[in-house]
Amino acid sequence: MNNRTISLLIITILAIFGFKLYAQGDVTSPYSFIGLGDNYKKGNIRALSMGGIDIALRNNMYINMVNPAGLSGIDSLSFVGNLGVGLTNSSYRTSDLTSKFSSANINHLGIAFPLARWWKTSLVILPYSSVGYEVYDYSEVENGGTTKFIYEGDGGLDAITWGNAFSINKRLAIGINSTYYFGKLDHSKGVTFPDSAFIFNTLVKEKVVLKGYFFEAGIQYHQPLNATNTLSFGLTYGNNSKLNTTFDYVSMTYFGNDVYNNSSIDTIRIWSAQKATLTLPYTFGAGIAWVKENKLTVGFDFHFENWEKFKYKDQNIGYSNKLSASIGAEFIPESNTLSAYWKMVHYRMGFRYEHLGMKFEDTELKEYALSVGFGLPLRKSKTFVDLGFELGQNGTIDKSLIQERYFRVLLGIAIKETWFRKSKYL
Repeated sequence: MNNRTISLLIITILAIFGFKLYAQGDVTSPYSFIGLGDNYKKGNIRALSMGGIDIALRNNMYINMVNPAGLSGIDSLSFVGNLGVGLTNSSYRTSDLTSKFSSANINHLGIAFPLARWWKTSLVILPYSSVGYEVYDYSEVENGGTTKFIYEGDGGLDAITWGNAFSINKRLAIGINSTYYFGKLDHSKGVTFPDSAFIFNTLVKEKVVLKGYFFEAGIQYHQPLNATNTLSFGLTYGNNSKLNTTFDYVSMTYFGNDVYNNSSIDTIRIWSAQKATLTLPYTFGAGIAWVKENKLTVGFDFHFENWEKFKYKDQNIGYSNKLSASIGAEFIPESNTLSAYWKMVHYRMGFRYEHLGMKFEDTELKEYALSVGFGLPLRKSKTFVDLGFELGQNGTIDKSLIQERYFRVLLGIAIKETWFRKSKYL
């Protein structure tokens, strides 16, 4: 076992131990109190640095997490490992208030390898959604003084995806992702009276445990234009899937100003192990890409998610359909390993526009993001260190809503090892 293989195993072990610590992170978004929380952007660091495009792309170094048919690009003799992390600095503002938060999370941890020349498989662990908010509201009540309303939540969903791609021929591939979602959401809301020592405060806590399966199919077709140029097309479809959920509630009254260090006076009511089912909506994606081998990649992706009829606890929570469009490119000055180092770097950039699927005060929340990135090859190895930066904005300060501006740093490593070649002896 060589040094690169040992490094891959160490990275994998550390990532597994650290995943639960960082996957949900300290992401704080006032809009994450709705439904399942804020969704993470899915993809390897290369794709995210190009605006998120990957539906029509295949590559022998990177695991395609958007279209399972893209796994067909993995070499038939290679083992591939991908790891990515993200650091985000966010600024939230209204028409008169501002606040800042930072968070960190593991973006993905995945491996891929061939089972046959025509069959490639992968296993990826990644976060799906995150809940993290703290909202305080104050009002004046007659004969009661100041009333403080507290809304807090944390948790989220993680996903384990088993992907398989089947090459029909050199041009056509199909694939399927089988994903298991699991996680826990915690919400609490309370009313306190900080100006009075004689009025009981109230706290309601809710814990939601979720688990279920989601299946997504994909197809890619690659049409050679000449010896070095290829035009590629991709489609994805994810079915409606059910999440089994268990709800626990507790409602209580207490004395004290600190909601977490209080003297509980009375438990008003407890609901335990209430069962329900949530239905994840169907999804659809389409992409097109032009690839000039070892020189230039340009692509465009469109994605749709049917959240309009999504219900949480049998109630329509006002989601709208999610729409996103991404465009991106990658440029390689020289692929020759004897070239100057900066000529071998992969330069990436992209832009993403998205309807977030949330509407307040008849205002559809939208997001814009610009990304750049670099694929840094390590000499004398088939390893890339990927660095990406994303600058984005979502929401608005109009109609007393909240706007987020963020700067995200993405760091990843992609390793390819030849593990399945038989040694020959003379």
